[in-house]
Amino acid sequence: MKKPIVALGFTVFSFMLPAEALAATFSKMYVFGDSLSDPGNIYNATAAVNSIPIPPGVEVPPVEPSVPPYDEDGRFSNHLVWSDYLAQDLGIDLIPSTELSVFSHGSDILSPIALINGQPQVSPFFNGATATNSVNFAFGAAQTGTQGVGEFGELIPGMLTQVEWFEDDLAVAGQQADDDALYIVWGGPNDYQLVSEPEPEETVGNLAEAVQTLYDLGARNFLVPNLPDLGKTPRALSMGDDISMSLTTLSQIHNTLLNRSLGDLSQLDDMNIVEFDAFSMLNKTIANPEVKGFTNVTNSCIESLKDDGKLDGTQAFEVCDHPDEYLFWDGIHPTTVAHEQLADEALLALESEPQSVPEPVSSAALGFLGLGWLIDKKFKKFQANCSTKEKSN
Repeated sequence: MKKPIVALGFTVFSFMLPAEALAATFSKMYVFGDSLSDPGNIYNATAAVNSIPIPPGVEVPPVEPSVPPYDEDGRFSNHLVWSDYLAQDLGIDLIPSTELSVFSHGSDILSPIALINGQPQVSPFFNGATATNSVNFAFGAAQTGTQGVGEFGELIPGMLTQVEWFEDDLAVAGQQADDDALYIVWGGPNDYQLVSEPEPEETVGNLAEAVQTLYDLGARNFLVPNLPDLGKTPRALSMGDDISMSLTTLSQIHNTLLNRSLGDLSQLDDMNIVEFDAFSMLNKTIANPEVKGFTNVTNSCIESLKDDGKLDGTQAFEVCDHPDEYLFWDGIHPTTVAHEQLADEALLALESEPQSVPEPVSSAALGFLGLGWLIDKKFKKFQANCSTKEKSN
């Protein structure tokens, strides 16, 4: 039975938890997430898989993202992403997990992939290296659960799997998580794409589980951005007002549930959580683009030329003349300039005095979530038409 979408009239504000401000100085930094934070992990893994002999009958994912038009190191933008910029601001050498992983357990051969049960997969082996280095585990197309989205989603480590790999490697090293490090947990958009019925309660539950697991391992300092307004991306806008408004509502409900979950987690002993308000930042930028130096906040800088493929069969793209004036690089991912501004705002949040936690949405309003979601034909069409090049967020 189809279930109604609940429109909630509220705005999610940023807040800091608990009652003491976090200093913006940390011993290390760890990132768990999707393509908004991916420093090139999925590119390293898919490029490695496509460079080795594959047994007959075994299908492997294509190299993602396409380089060019994406960053030469495989980020889903035209250069660095926000986690790269934030690490630079904090004076931290942040290493992609695929540059620390090895070919097999105990091996000294660095490799983004491993052969597990005869199949090439992203390597989960690190020989204890993640305990002593700052590591970015984020993977393009990752969902908040155990895998990713898309045709080869089962091969992509979801956020709970990323945390599990870190946990396993700490055990190899015989150490706890560094309680002076910063732990970033950001995801959710891929849980709401290419699925028949989005489940925000499950998605937020996965994020809360990731934070709780890291806390149990010894982590104490967290930065958890909320969901940006998915209804304001070029892809969503291209699908019409109904889709755009539905995705905005979905983003708001996700953020309210996340707000409540982080409020509960903040009660843990010595827990420090900063929830960064990506939703409001995006909408403020769109409302006043000139303040941030943008002239275009509704279109993507790159455009796929669907009828003009290259001779090798790959897709051809056209790139805008002034990328630094665009908010979005493609239909869902920001330009590197937008990423840098995001990092600047995140750093300010880490350095700021704590703010009061907003009043939660009424329990009656949240109660409607138990009824689930109405996914109309247009929304299903939106999901089905997600392009291959933009499927991983």
